[in-house]
Amino acid sequence: MNQSIPIPPPDRQRVDEQIAASIADAILDGAFPPGSTLPPERELADQLGVNRTSLRQGLARLQQMGLIDVRQGSGSVVRDPAGLTHPVVVEALVRKLGPEFLVELLEVRAALGPVIGRLAAQRSDPEDHSALAAALAEVRAAETAGARQAADLSYFHVLIHSTRNRALGLLYRWVEDAFGGREHELTRAYDDPEPVVADLRAITDAVTARDATGAAVAVEAYLNASALRMVMAYRGS
Repeated sequence: MNQSIPIPPPDRQRVDEQIAASIADAILDGAFPPGSTLPPERELADQLGVNRTSLRQGLARLQQMGLIDVRQGSGSVVRDPAGLTHPVVVEALVRKLGPEFLVELLEVRAALGPVIGRLAAQRSDPEDHSALAAALAEVRAAETAGARQAADLSYFHVLIHSTRNRALGLLYRWVEDAFGGREHELTRAYDDPEPVVADLRAITDAVTARDATGAAVAVEAYLNASALRMVMAYRGS
């Protein structure tokens, strides 16, 4: 028989998502170890203070994330979150583990930098160079940190497209998606436009000049510098 484990009631806005987040947090905290069964729906709905329809929608999200298996006659069985890579699960890990896990994610992101830069310099064409220049201009024209953050994201989409490597695009997107809905907690990393614009200009110049070594160094340097700013912003938030 399952013990009653306190789970914080979810925010009434987007209830199914908040239900999934509340239960995911409990799973990541070890309240429901792998192989255990969640409490029956009626009991779980009472604990969360929600109706059973909303609860089922939340459980469906957890199943989609891969955190639980819903088995006929056995209830909702918890899976091992350590073996999962769904972006929502990774975002939950960032939420629970904080800056340390964020640092690990950003290390992976920075490690992709040399490959991105080198392939972009080697494989890009004049249309890519024009698109990069236009994306850089959007970053330069951004008047707020939030707009600069969005423009930076768009710039990297253009840069990665120019590598002509779809697998690389998927890997980078996975790390990007891991931040989930928490981008606002990193926005302060874009308060100062000068280092952002300067580093992206260096990347653009190296790629346009087809300087593979210079582009590899420039992308890695930017991702490392922006990672430091992001961690500081995250801790400050």
